Amino acid sequence: MVKAILYAADQGARVINISSTGARYSAALETAVQYAQDKGALVVAAALLFLYSPVLGHAIEVWRSDPELSFGFVVVPATAFLVALRWRALVESPRRPRNLGLIPIAIGLLGLLAGTRTGIHALAAVSVFPTVLGVVIYLLGMPLAIRLAVPTAFLTIGLSLYRGLLAPLGFALQQLTALLSAGAAGVLGFTVHRSGVDLFTPHVHLVVAESCSGMDSLLALLSLGVLFVSLTRASAGRRLMLLTAIVPITLAANVVRVTLVVILSEPFGVGIAEGTSHQLLGASVFVCASILFVFAGLALKCTPSFAATSLSSS
Repeated sequence: MVKAILYAADQGARVINISSTGARYSAALETAVQYAQDKGALVVAAALLFLYSPVLGHAIEVWRSDPELSFGFVVVPATAFLVALRWRALVESPRRPRNLGLIPIAIGLLGLLAGTRTGIHALAAVSVFPTVLGVVIYLLGMPLAIRLAVPTAFLTIGLSLYRGLLAPLGFALQQLTALLSAGAAGVLGFTVHRSGVDLFTPHVHLVVAESCSGMDSLLALLSLGVLFVSLTRASAGRRLMLLTAIVPITLAANVVRVTLVVILSEPFGVGIAEGTSHQLLGASVFVCASILFVFAGLALKCTPSFAATSLSSS
């Protein structure tokens, strides 16, 4: 019977009917059944990849064309990394397929259809989460779905982001950055007048433009933060505190950057706010914010663990 199951699975059988009597446990039979289930899961995974290929293609175009969302290119490999860390536990988890998975599958596919028909790409991307987890529940069981929830959510967020969604937040960050930078420069003894996002020194007029809002650093650090937190084994409260700290950390680093531009523009002119120097200062925001984030994680005792988890340790 074991050889028959393995043969049927290798031949691509969709349904394997087993008629057997007796209650004696057989490890070989259980392994064969699990092999057949995993074969089916691989076929469905390939079908899902084909079904959602337009969603991935649109996301890649967004990541390519929008500098603020270019961090999205690390989402797919980071998701694969999270799955790899859970791989041993996934292999060891018992397979307990449940028809309950059909509900999120239906919800997800309806979302994909609605998003595709209406042209709302974010809606189609959000449908990845219920569809994938529903398929896992239906074919493999709830324990595996729980273990894959974080990587699937991380992937879904990366696929779903679009610039228009965050435009109000970006403008608010511009205004707040201009306000705090003018105040910081004033405390350091420099004369700065502010009008909205415009900063005026005695000789220079600077504008805290959209690219100076710190949104790109904030989004990239949020992505890094979610990945970082998912690798820690700290309490939920400490993880939440660390994620919450990302916004003030990024804002503080960006305010320092803009304040330096204001101060250095007096002796060096507006050139300091353009070209390579401006790009280097922008990159420094993310680097400094990342370092501060790591220190905050250490202070909260949220240290990542890169060891692959097993069924008994998770």
